[in-house]
Amino acid sequence: MDREDMESRRAENQFWNGAGNYSLRSDFQMYGPDGGADLYFNTVIGLVYRFYDYEKLRPLFNTFQSQTSGAFYTDLFWLGLEGAAFRRAAGDRPVLEELRRQYALQVVSQPRKEAEREGIANLRWLWYRRALGEPAREDTWEKGVLDDLTFPPSASEAELCSRMEALLHKWFKRARRSVTDRQWAAFAGRDILQKGKKRGGLVSGNALRRLGEPGGGPVEEGRRFFWQKKLLLRLGQGRTREETLRRYVENCFGVSMFPPAETAAAEKALCTGSHKNCRLHFTRGVLPAREVDGQTAWERGVFQAQREKNRAYYQARLVQNQHILAQLAQQLQNTILLQSDVTDSRTRAGTLRPSLAWRAEALQDSRVFSQRRRSELGDLSVDILLDGSASQNQQQEKLSTQAYLIAAALTRCQIPVRVSSFCSVSGCTVLRVFRDYQEAEKNDAIFDYVSAGWNRDGLAMRAMGWLMEREQADHRLLILLSDANPNDDQKIPREGLLPGGRDYGGKLGVKDAAAEAGALRKRGLAPVCIFTGSDRELPGAREIYGRDLVRIPSVGWFADAVGKLIQGKIQGL
Repeated sequence: MDREDMESRRAENQFWNGAGNYSLRSDFQMYGPDGGADLYFNTVIGLVYRFYDYEKLRPLFNTFQSQTSGAFYTDLFWLGLEGAAFRRAAGDRPVLEELRRQYALQVVSQPRKEAEREGIANLRWLWYRRALGEPAREDTWEKGVLDDLTFPPSASEAELCSRMEALLHKWFKRARRSVTDRQWAAFAGRDILQKGKKRGGLVSGNALRRLGEPGGGPVEEGRRFFWQKKLLLRLGQGRTREETLRRYVENCFGVSMFPPAETAAAEKALCTGSHKNCRLHFTRGVLPAREVDGQTAWERGVFQAQREKNRAYYQARLVQNQHILAQLAQQLQNTILLQSDVTDSRTRAGTLRPSLAWRAEALQDSRVFSQRRRSELGDLSVDILLDGSASQNQQQEKLSTQAYLIAAALTRCQIPVRVSSFCSVSGCTVLRVFRDYQEAEKNDAIFDYVSAGWNRDGLAMRAMGWLMEREQADHRLLILLSDANPNDDQKIPREGLLPGGRDYGGKLGVKDAAAEAGALRKRGLAPVCIFTGSDRELPGAREIYGRDLVRIPSVGWFADAVGKLIQGKIQGL
């Protein structure tokens, strides 16, 4: 188990300490600048779940996610909830006061960012100076915001939401219900606040993250980028939903690698059944040569920052990674050599073997000749597919390194390999190709991997099967790096013309992904999974991939675990 998994479990235990209910699962976790789970704030999150019905607060958090300032609104709301939960619990938990004091000291130890007066860093700094009983100089606007953010501990969930919306309307000129929300709900014909669902899109924030959804933005020094899921941010004026979605996806991920007619044909063939009304976008990441608005430019900047972090992560562990690469390449090379061994076989024609001649008369066995045969692996191509959804945001650097090591090892063995990732944005599943089979010199492009949006695993596997069968090869192998937790905001349509549909996620999502994995096996495409999730997702992963699944307990086991998985599939070919 690596440090990130350990800290995630530690955060869960801290949450349960506050919630007092082990059956609850939090949408949020808090991490410090060093990546460690924060005891105080994770306990406070648990207290909020304990004292309030979080399901009544969730719609407001969901609404925030559909707005460009959504992360700021989320962080600000959590400051208010922290204050209310602390005052409500302090009498029964004396240690909470000291935990809050230590947390506040950490916050105020950083310089105040007065230049960012309306930013979360400045307001958080002022908030915790108040918590220490040492209020700093506040102007009228700052004092008004913090006073209104001091929610009464006895407030109901409805009152907390109402106070927060009033605060944002008064001090930040935010409409009670955003224009984007109203437009999208009317335009798409569905409720923007589907219970329990999270949206995909880029927003800024601090180390407070929503589980299952990463994010990024210009954040405080030492804090992580993270991605929050939300809907398409903007609706183009005078464009259809289809045109707006296509343009948004191209601006963020790159232009299509196929002509429109070919993409339309792929959608007609693949977006059926559970994936009816979905869209597909295949890209090599080449951005369009057109001007984009400031928001999209900012999103691109966050993507680039993550790519640089991926490369820095690999270089910081260069010696270890080179050792793993050499081990894995050697294991694969040995397997290939074994598959190419020369053997003598008994046959009915060839060179007579005198020692077996008696069998022809005595046993009526005509296989008394021998022929030398070479076992051939044949043409083998390998596809590596990374889950590029928001649920991977806390391990983007690790996943890009793992994919690079596998691809580089296969390249050393002269096995053609293609590396791609998938995610889903507002019903459009995006497959980004980083390097193709013949591009042996482009392994470095794998570090361009970033996570964003949702993941419709079943459609992604179906699309990869379509993509793989376009190439000629005797044998094909598909390696997925995934948490096997399908979740998409595009519903599974009802049969016939009935309105509505069922959420794509949970058991239904797993069942659909398992069916698509089975279909790939029948076509000889051999999907295997390197599992990147937690214990909670493991049963679903086993249902989807069966025995073709490996979980890597630590980096030291990577070469051995992955090598055995690939060796088994190659030997089976």
